[in-house]
Amino acid sequence: MNWPQTVKVIDVTPRDGLQDAAGELTAEQKIQLCRDLYAAGVQSVEITAFVSPKWVPLMRDAETVALALRELSDTIALVPNQKGFERALATGVNAVTFVVSASPIHQRENLRMSLADSFEQFRRIAQMHASSQVRLRGAISCAFGSPFSTESITPETVADIACEYVDSGAVELSLADTVGVGTPQVIYDTILSVKQRVGHHVPITLHLHDRYELGLGNIVAALAAGVTVFETALAGLGGCPFVPDAPGNLDTEKVVRWLHLMGIHTGIDEHALSQIRKRLLKDLDASNGRAD
Repeated sequence: MNWPQTVKVIDVTPRDGLQDAAGELTAEQKIQLCRDLYAAGVQSVEITAFVSPKWVPLMRDAETVALALRELSDTIALVPNQKGFERALATGVNAVTFVVSASPIHQRENLRMSLADSFEQFRRIAQMHASSQVRLRGAISCAFGSPFSTESITPETVADIACEYVDSGAVELSLADTVGVGTPQVIYDTILSVKQRVGHHVPITLHLHDRYELGLGNIVAALAAGVTVFETALAGLGGCPFVPDAPGNLDTEKVVRWLHLMGIHTGIDEHALSQIRKRLLKDLDASNGRAD
């Protein structure tokens, strides 16, 4: 097989990994975590989410974290709506990930608006800030399966949403297996379906949650489909607060080690990642002790 020479790993620990963690880092600890990840060779970090503290209280320090990291390159923040985007823009982040869901039920419970209303906000953002330097990334949650048995999500459904994103101004796409039910065949078929609709020039990132330990197999399928950017989190932390029994993210260390064994370059120091993970888990455990 023709493997790529390099793969980009985006670490999402500070956002997805911590948004519903058992324990809470201080803003200062989050800032240091981000700095440590960059120092270890991670090219891009999702540093926070500009969401309502009412719904995701562990992200209530988003401004503090983002402002402290203004000098770093390729920082990403997740935003669910126009208000979140405006908050992110004021902090100087390099990219924002606007999120919608391929699952209508998850879309309503996670974002509290319809898919049509989300895209209306996204188009408004793209038009108002067309001259800004902030990259607009479009994320599709539940792209490979729904949390709800009453719904069926097809590659064509995801491709339709991806096409609307690109037509509305997104310059990158992220496809998320929020439920962790994607199989290599579904991953491969969905990516190809999206590429056929939006064109091969639009970068695609794969965001995997690892319910059945199919994560690495799904990466193989994505590599075969031409994807070379992956979002992961330390210690497999993370999950969606609005998905019942949501699985954790694919583990950054596991992915980096596997890629290196395959002869694929990431630029990331495995030993440094291990040390960061140990400190992170220690800090989370200590915060649980403080709460008690």
